[in-house]
Amino acid sequence: MTLLSAEIGAADGFVITMLGVIALAMGTIALLFFCMKRAAAKRDPYVDALLEELEREEREAERLARTKHSSPPTHPWERDADWWKK
Repeated sequence: MTLLSAEIGAADGFVITMLGVIALAMGTIALLFFCMKRAAAKRDPYVDALLEELEREEREAERLARTKHSSPPTHPWERDADWWKK
């Protein structure tokens, strides 16, 4: 019966408590990763397609804005109005 009733000292209790805290922290991180993986598997493909379409439209609008602002000068010796920004 002496083997079962071993005394737990203060240092042993601290080690056991720290191991429990570390296990709890790792379990929380594992649960977060599991939830992220599950949420990523449920992504709606229509939302992804919509986001890609919006990104394409935005790039096209930026390209049109760039070509609109960089119109050629009226005379060959004139510079663009924003030549100093380049």
